Amino acid sequence: MGAPKTADQSFLLFLYLFIMSDADAKTPLLGGTTTTTHHQHHASTNTNTSTTTTAAATTTTTTNKPPVSRPKYKRRRSSFDASTYNSAGHSPAYVRSAASSFHERLSLADDPGLSLSKILGLTICMAGVQFTWTVELSYGTPYLLSLNLSKEMTALVWLAGPLSGLLVQPLIGAFSDKCTSRFGKRRPFIVVAGLLTCISMICVAYAREIGYGIAYVTNQNDIENTSRTLAMLVAVASFYFLDFTLNAVQAICRALILDIPPLWQQEHANAWSARMCNSAMVVGYFVGFVNLVELFPWLGDTQMKVFCVIGTIIFCITLAITCITTHEKKLEIEENDDGPWYSTFVYIWRAFRFLPRPVQTLCNTQFFAWMGWFPFLFYSTQWVSELYFTTHEGNHGDWADGTRAGSFALLCYSIVSVVAGVVIPALVARYESTLPWISTTNVYTASHLIVAAALLSAWFVKSVTGATVVLATMGISWAIVLWVPFSLVGEYVSYDDERRQRAQLEQAVATAATTTSAAESQQLVENDDFDAGMILGVHNMYIVFPQFVVAIMAAFIFAATNASGDPSSGVASVLAFGGIMALIASAFSRFIVRVK
Repeated sequence: MGAPKTADQSFLLFLYLFIMSDADAKTPLLGGTTTTTHHQHHASTNTNTSTTTTAAATTTTTTNKPPVSRPKYKRRRSSFDASTYNSAGHSPAYVRSAASSFHERLSLADDPGLSLSKILGLTICMAGVQFTWTVELSYGTPYLLSLNLSKEMTALVWLAGPLSGLLVQPLIGAFSDKCTSRFGKRRPFIVVAGLLTCISMICVAYAREIGYGIAYVTNQNDIENTSRTLAMLVAVASFYFLDFTLNAVQAICRALILDIPPLWQQEHANAWSARMCNSAMVVGYFVGFVNLVELFPWLGDTQMKVFCVIGTIIFCITLAITCITTHEKKLEIEENDDGPWYSTFVYIWRAFRFLPRPVQTLCNTQFFAWMGWFPFLFYSTQWVSELYFTTHEGNHGDWADGTRAGSFALLCYSIVSVVAGVVIPALVARYESTLPWISTTNVYTASHLIVAAALLSAWFVKSVTGATVVLATMGISWAIVLWVPFSLVGEYVSYDDERRQRAQLEQAVATAATTTSAAESQQLVENDDFDAGMILGVHNMYIVFPQFVVAIMAAFIFAATNASGDPSSGVASVLAFGGIMALIASAFSRFIVRVK
């Protein structure tokens, strides 16, 4: 039997369906799909409804929007529909059904979020991680050179950073995602990797003593030369081990920060994470300037030894605070978790290949953004030092003076980053709702433009003072790059977790009220979902890859400037290359979709 043919029949049918809809589902669905969804469920569950009613419901469905409104995820490839995200925090349309009252009894209560003390305890681990990085980056090269390691070998040692980021972070993220320890899925990895990091730090600081001890125990004839060679080997191996273990700790700490806060608090938590990093960086540079041997002679007889011991103590304290004050839920073992030994590597490849579109657009931006940042991180001190010697030729300044000039510029940069890390997130949180142009994504774009302008100005700056101002300006962007990308990733991960919980809840509702077909329920939960650790690991790969590209491009640029007879312009050219990459990153950042 076809649809009703008279206006009276149509009106009576509409009135009947409206009354039934109001009785069963009090809360409207998103996008005007309430009537459509109710028609669909009513037609599938009420076997006593007449054929006329069924046909009419079908007719109404075909004239309105599709009955199910949800993110358009495809099997084996994650995609994204920005229209399914909203700022009011409502559930996707597919979550609600004719069994609305039963669903609402089972739905999760609004998460009140974390208190400030809990957020501080959660994010203080990043201060310990950043302080340890500061020890390595500020004293690593001079220390290796003091062990008679050549500059070429020193460059090979610093390849440990990108290699560890490329290999360790995705693996450690994937393994921790599946950890079912009663202590949580992140904290056991933090404890183990943290202990290995402390051992690596001590081995770096006491490489000479360890090398001498090995030579003495093995009864070498030429103990002095053998111990020197062994000291270099111990230092290089310890630096590699330190990079790998510290990258593991950093990956797990960032994943933990994404796991705990709810969606609406992700931006706030990541802002505090950035503040912790910036504060630790300032403290680290300042402590490195102080004569630590005079202040703490009982900790060691060299600056490097005392610095490493202090760094180890701070690292242990901050990680202990996070592990004690943060509580995770135990991950339940699922029936389909058992797989072959290579399933983790397949998981990593699928995550890299099929990232959700919001994360993929952010990763594309990060790739070019860090092609701008690495020239600054690698060559900014050298740039200031060269300007120092250019302007102090008559004073016969030594290399230590030039290095201190570069270090002072970096100290100014770190201080600016601390101030910006406090002020900018506060301004965005206060004015984002009233001034649309002050948004997280717009601030992120502005940070790339600042980097581009600062690095391109390296062609024209000819004084140490000007270079110091340029580097200090970069502190504004550094505060943003430590905050916004991880905030955006955290928002998506939190949304995805909530979506999966609601999908599982919908499956339970379907089982109890028989309102959703088995095929549809299976489709809700079978999408390729990647946990926080895995997404952060792949995101970090997009930060690591540019380091290899910059190293190759810098080699070509230096070779070209040397051939042209003007080697002094090499560093400025590399910095300018980074500025061009930052401009490209600013263009890509306009395609980022924010999840709210």
